[in-house]
Amino acid sequence: MSEALRYFYQGKSTDLIVFAKSEESVQAYLKNSTVGNLSEAVEKFKVYTNSDGRGAGGELGYASGAQIANELGEGKSTADAIAYILREGKSKGKIRVNESYEK
Repeated sequence: MSEALRYFYQGKSTDLIVFAKSEESVQAYLKNSTVGNLSEAVEKFKVYTNSDGRGAGGELGYASGAQIANELGEGKSTADAIAYILREGKSKGKIRVNESYEK
């Protein structure tokens, strides 16, 4: 297991989560928004939600393309969604990341 910084975006119907490496890496990305810096800022290049679709805790799984599109608009790539969550979301502190999320 490893630790990651949880970034949480409260959506209208589905809340979205990404795991960042550190607050410093997120701030560095926000100052210089390139895909290379984005991949350096996040632990995993994935967007997550919990089984209820609400909240920042509980059992997490990958957010579907439809869930992301419903919250952020059609045609958003994973990179677009992660960048939006880092810009508009809030840090919810560090969390131990289960090995299943690291694959």
